[in-house]
Amino acid sequence: MTAPATFPRPPARTQRFTLGDPRTVTVSPDGQRVVFARSSRGDDPVNALWVLDVDPADGPVPAPRLVADPHELLGVADDADLPEAERRRRERMREGAAGVTGYACDGSVRTAAFTLSGRLFVADLLAGVGAGARELHVEGPVFDPVPDPAGSQIAYVCGSTLRVAALDGTSRLVAGEPGHTDATSTISWGSAEFVAAEEMGRH
Repeated sequence: MTAPATFPRPPARTQRFTLGDPRTVTVSPDGQRVVFARSSRGDDPVNALWVLDVDPADGPVPAPRLVADPHELLGVADDADLPEAERRRRERMREGAAGVTGYACDGSVRTAAFTLSGRLFVADLLAGVGAGARELHVEGPVFDPVPDPAGSQIAYVCGSTLRVAALDGTSRLVAGEPGHTDATSTISWGSAEFVAAEEMGRH
C-alpha cells in the first residue's frame, strides 16, 4: 500500500494546484469561440492551446478542441532553448509552466500567434482538432508575436529589432539595426524596458 503524499508535495507537483486549469482566456467578438491555454492534466507543466466552440442552441456543452500541442509541434517541452527575453518575461510573470504560456489573436479571434523555443507559430482557430497550428520559418529568435487586426501579418520582437512577418513566412525589418538579433544593442524596439516591465506591469 502506497503511503499518501504529504501536503507540500501535491502543491509543488501541481504548481499550487494551477496545472490543468484554463488560463489566458480570450472570447471572440461574436461570442462563438473561447480560446485559452491549458495543460492536459494536473501534473503536466506544458500548456497547449485550446478552443471551445460555443453552441448557441440548447444542448450539451461541446468539449474543447486542441489546436496546438507543443509535444506534437516540437516533440519536447520548449523550455530548453528559450530566448533570454522570454526567460525574463516568465520570471517577471512568475510563470512556472512551459509550452504556450502566452498568445495573441487577431481582431476577430480567428488566428492566434505564439512562440515555442523562440520559433513562431500561428494557429487557425477555425480549423479542426489538431489541424490549425503550423510554424512560420522566420528570422529569430522570436519574442512576443502579435497579429494585426486582419490576421494577415504578425509583428514580433527579434533581439533588439522589430519585425513583421506575413503568413507565407516572409518577414521584414521595421525598426532597429539589421543583425541585432541578440538583444545586445543599447537601443531596442517593440518591448518595454526592464523597469517598466518589472515595476509598472507593462508586459
